[in-house]
Amino acid sequence: MFGNSLHLPDGGLYATIICMKKAGLIQQLSGHLFWDVYPEGVDPEKHRQFIIPRVMDRGTLADVEAVWNYYGEEKVRAALLSASSLNKKTIAFFANQFNLPRENFRAYRESSKTWNQ
Repeated sequence: MFGNSLHLPDGGLYATIICMKKAGLIQQLSGHLFWDVYPEGVDPEKHRQFIIPRVMDRGTLADVEAVWNYYGEEKVRAALLSASSLNKKTIAFFANQFNLPRENFRAYRESSKTWNQ
């Protein structure tokens, strides 16, 4: 990705590329994902804990691939493991993807508490 390979001393071109990349992520995702917020106010870096679980739960395959490619496996994993709410199918899929038990997902632990009461 651009951020790791392009280092310019003045930051001009680099900053422009990063801004374009940030704006590009939200623009390429399905509109239904942000029906309840102003998409132009969503910053991919500041709001990744909001974006990643929402896209992995409700996005199309193209949305999921775009977010995976933008953030990378480690950031996606961290966001999903700490998400307070995820669909059971999303948890099952990513538990398999990351080779982790479902219990490692906060959403699984919290949903289990709710249903067992």
